[in-house]
Amino acid sequence: MLVRKLRPEELWQARLVQAVAFEGSFDLAEEKEKCKAGSFSEDAAYEKSADYWAAFGEGESPCACLVMNHFQARFDGHVVGLGGVGGVASLPANRRGGAVRACMQEALRGLYRHGDALSALYPFSTGYYQKFGYANGVESRLWEVPMGDLPQGDFGGRVRQLFPGEDLAPLLAVYNAFYHECNLSVLREVYDKELLEKDLLKEKRYIYLWEDEKGEPGAFCIAGRDGDVLDMRTDFSARNGFLFRDARGFQALLSFIRRAFLSNFKTVRFALPAWAAVAPLLPECAHMKRESFFNGMVRAVNVEKLLGLCACKGDGVLTLEAADPLLEENNAVFRLSFREGTENQVERVQEKPDIRLGTGELGALLCGVHSVEALRWMPQVKVENPAAPLAQVFYPKPCHVTELF
Repeated sequence: MLVRKLRPEELWQARLVQAVAFEGSFDLAEEKEKCKAGSFSEDAAYEKSADYWAAFGEGESPCACLVMNHFQARFDGHVVGLGGVGGVASLPANRRGGAVRACMQEALRGLYRHGDALSALYPFSTGYYQKFGYANGVESRLWEVPMGDLPQGDFGGRVRQLFPGEDLAPLLAVYNAFYHECNLSVLREVYDKELLEKDLLKEKRYIYLWEDEKGEPGAFCIAGRDGDVLDMRTDFSARNGFLFRDARGFQALLSFIRRAFLSNFKTVRFALPAWAAVAPLLPECAHMKRESFFNGMVRAVNVEKLLGLCACKGDGVLTLEAADPLLEENNAVFRLSFREGTENQVERVQEKPDIRLGTGELGALLCGVHSVEALRWMPQVKVENPAAPLAQVFYPKPCHVTELF
């Protein structure tokens, strides 16, 4: 089976496979013309932002494809390459023949050669992607709060509405403040390019920004109506948002929402990473609707590089054996030596490991998804030496994939 990247003029073939797999609409002539003209809607910066990988069987057309999006993301005080997998699709007649696996292997190998450290995706099935070395990411929470239970009071500052064409730099400032120490959060040049391209007024979506007394942006929301709910969540179905610098910004903006929209909506809905501990700021949270979900899946792409960059506590030595179903370069025993104030030292060794684990579990643990106490609930992980400094390497940290792909 041949697997390769598609050239820009071939991208219509990937869209065709995706249209069949996802039961979407497709205009062959229109898509071919877009590719020919170099204006394919999802690939304006093809060589910089994404690679389209395709598997070819006996014919000249691909039978499966995926899109590997390229990001620069935060990890323990460093910036690393993050590959975001999307658009995974195969033609029904070619399923269960290894075509997607072949695409995934080559795409991950491309990340490894490029020096990237991590990969993430949003799964249709966690079990399916576990076979490719991914594990569940951090928990996120979807809140739905009655308008009458939002914070009240005078928190100072002011709220102003941003209209199409106005400067959106304050949104990026709040984004960077919220995520500046958050693993897997992506570095952005603008908060959301979509906001520059779409007319939010036509979509009946509105931006509200809270600024403190010095005019510093402290919180914002992008909101629209969903029945009697003011919807501020960000996901594939609702590209809105709600972010804040601190507790004051959180309370100030929600206090404005209560005051302005109490008679227009019954509830407000927003999603936040689980580590954003906002429950103490919502006095009636015991009666509020709250759902938990996973923020996609993650895996280590380059185990040696990730171990070299991870932030450890104190001094110590930990020996790990990694298992990767797709990249043989990661199948090794690594000795991680760490000391405060110096760079980690990582070497491949031939000795019994303190712990054995897959690339998904390793990526999740190093990014801070779990604490060391979670190891006993992870059947894919085998601790060989309980006395090893596991808690100095694996501990909770703010972690959240911030892009949709």
